[in-house]
Amino acid sequence: MYNVEWCNWKYLINESFIPLVENKDRYLILYGGRGSSKSDFAAKKMIYRCLSEDFFRCILVRNTYSSIKDSSYQNLKDTIYTLGLQDLFEFKLQPLEIHCKNGNMFIARGCDDTTKLKSIKDASAVWYEEDIPTENDFITITTSIRTQKAEYLQEIFSINPEVEGDYKDHWFYKRFFGDKVERSFSSVTPLKIDDNTSVDLTYTVHHSWYKDNKWLPNTFVAFLMDLQIKNPYYYTIYCLGYWGNKQSGGLFYKLFDRAKNTTNVIGYNPDLALHLTFDFNVNPYMTATVWQIVGKVAYCIDEIACASPYNNTKGICDEFTRRYMSHSAGLFIYGDPSGKNEDTRSEKGHNDYKVIELQLKDYRPVSRVLSKHPPVVVRGNFINSVFYEGFEGVNVLISDKCKLTINDLLFLKEDSDGTKFKEKTKDKESGVSYEKYGHFTDGMDYFLCAAFSTEFSMYQHGRNPVSRTIGKNTFNSKVKY
Repeated sequence: MYNVEWCNWKYLINESFIPLVENKDRYLILYGGRGSSKSDFAAKKMIYRCLSEDFFRCILVRNTYSSIKDSSYQNLKDTIYTLGLQDLFEFKLQPLEIHCKNGNMFIARGCDDTTKLKSIKDASAVWYEEDIPTENDFITITTSIRTQKAEYLQEIFSINPEVEGDYKDHWFYKRFFGDKVERSFSSVTPLKIDDNTSVDLTYTVHHSWYKDNKWLPNTFVAFLMDLQIKNPYYYTIYCLGYWGNKQSGGLFYKLFDRAKNTTNVIGYNPDLALHLTFDFNVNPYMTATVWQIVGKVAYCIDEIACASPYNNTKGICDEFTRRYMSHSAGLFIYGDPSGKNEDTRSEKGHNDYKVIELQLKDYRPVSRVLSKHPPVVVRGNFINSVFYEGFEGVNVLISDKCKLTINDLLFLKEDSDGTKFKEKTKDKESGVSYEKYGHFTDGMDYFLCAAFSTEFSMYQHGRNPVSRTIGKNTFNSKVKY
């Protein structure tokens, strides 16, 4: 512990953060717009703790270890120099650490190596800068913060509130925000240990935006204001600091509009036939979607994702049967044409569709599986046209509960040749690589191109395709069949 003459906080940080200096809640969540000074406050609070407490050992966390050096590590280093405290600290690059001469320290760890997250002894604090970790990584980290040497344990998040998918379904939003209306609040979650004992898990959520930062340059304020005209979505995220769903450029389903093409009012109609479409990838799960058709409107009413050990064709069929056991109005089967091939997943003489026929025989299924894959670019353009304005009366509505299908539509990228770019990710526990997005929408593609084959053919060959006649008849004076 050093006797450092610390400047009055009102000269070091912005006013809205002053009540948080002495905050000792287990979780302190700083979120909001860009330039609100939330990261600046986090750095100064932790430097103060490092200098003033007998024991302080803080983990700097980001999704990748390599990104820490230019973010939270550099922020701390710059702040230490700005405060004139550099003689009290040593900055290490290999490994990436900051040591205080009183024995306290900051240690960098990336979520790309979870084994190292578990190896830090007696960690008392965490700073999650910018990145929101996965729930599994969060659990790994938060369960590692359990020393009795520190004055108090605290994990600080300084984040911009933007995530992939529907933010209301994201684990972080559900855990810390839930149904709260206020933008800034404190809360207590009682955790039961046994019948007679419970503890209170406390956390504070603090919202800030550019107006909270009295030192923000006018040029940056002008940039934020310009977003209101140039990009209203980014204005709500980067300026106002509201929660939002991350948007990506170069998307395959570029004309999918969540507001227009999804609904929360559709459900299963037992009087209509079901249309079940498959994609046979097995990691991270095998997938199927369930549809019903009214006129020329296709409704995606359900999705099935079977993870290991049920990530096989039988597993999908068993789950479908469980959900629609009493259905008797007919069943049509669609899916990846490659499922007709024999492979190591099936017995000799069988393929995926033979398995489906056997497992679902009580429904008397009718196969509408295409003979070959419809061209990716053409089918993508066809489906985008359907999403945008309908095509020849064909329209699609996705149930809000089909979250994984919606995520595919929102985040699957387009490759340079117009096909699907299926970026890969790796499961950190199993080491298995898999395509992050695209499984549900592959099945959707096969279904739409087969169920509306006439309209798809019209799109592919022109709105008024010629009806060809085999034999001596001609459709014009030059061409005979």
